[in-house]
Amino acid sequence: MGLEESYKRWAYSVFSPHLDSVLPYFDSLKPDIQKAAINISLREYLSMLFVTPLVVFGLEMPLLLLITSLLPGFDIFLSFMFSLSVSLFFSIVTFFLFYIYPSLRVSERKRKIDFVLPFATIYLATASGGNAPHYVMFKVLGEFEEFGELSKESLKIGRDCESFGLSIQEAIKNVAARSPSEEFKELLWGISTTLSAGGNLTQYLHEKSVNFMQDYRRTLEKYNASVTTMLQVYLTLVIVGSIFFIVMTAIMGVFGLAEGFRELIVLSQFLVVFFGLPMISMGFIFVIKRMSPK
Repeated sequence: MGLEESYKRWAYSVFSPHLDSVLPYFDSLKPDIQKAAINISLREYLSMLFVTPLVVFGLEMPLLLLITSLLPGFDIFLSFMFSLSVSLFFSIVTFFLFYIYPSLRVSERKRKIDFVLPFATIYLATASGGNAPHYVMFKVLGEFEEFGELSKESLKIGRDCESFGLSIQEAIKNVAARSPSEEFKELLWGISTTLSAGGNLTQYLHEKSVNFMQDYRRTLEKYNASVTTMLQVYLTLVIVGSIFFIVMTAIMGVFGLAEGFRELIVLSQFLVVFFGLPMISMGFIFVIKRMSPK
């Protein structure tokens, strides 16, 4: 048993008996937990949600109290109040992060599925023309690691049919109900409907692949336009703005200003060049990377 599993079981044993009164207030988390592929129940997740901030507080409070009590200028009362405030802050942050984690994971899985969906649909359109059972094409698709989260969803369909004896329509409906991607869900429902009606599955998948590729091209064009705009903003506000700031402060330093003010100008220039520019640049890189369809 791993450390994570042991902690989960301990949290469940500690807090699970006290959750009955609060469970209705957290029902909105259940769909996100399922779509995020977090393989635990709502009660188990809430146990960790409530226990972990208490653990953070219990570990951080005495440690900070010990450290601040050794620092000069901190009496007992000040050390206690500082340690209490910081510990409470990080405990609240921990609770908030646990609360939003399923929705963040759902968004991330959706983004990854939507990115590979056009290419996976092309494969499904090609594989559907064979004589093998339909669940086999999902099983084989699940073996392609480059499809990531979509491969995991496809493996579930193949597993439900092969191991649990479900029909392809039932397996597809089960996966579609928990899929974080609306486009993938629509594709699965379309496949199920086509199979139930005895339609031409290959033709349906081919048409969907064409539509998905058109959407994919539009997404790339939109991303390219956004990157161009971000580059213009970066060059105008960051690069030109920094140069203008350095030049203006250098001119101000030439005039007969107080020595202390000159030192402040030099310090501000140092902070802008060696800290401000790198931090803003990393921020732009992070934003552009998050905007990327991949």
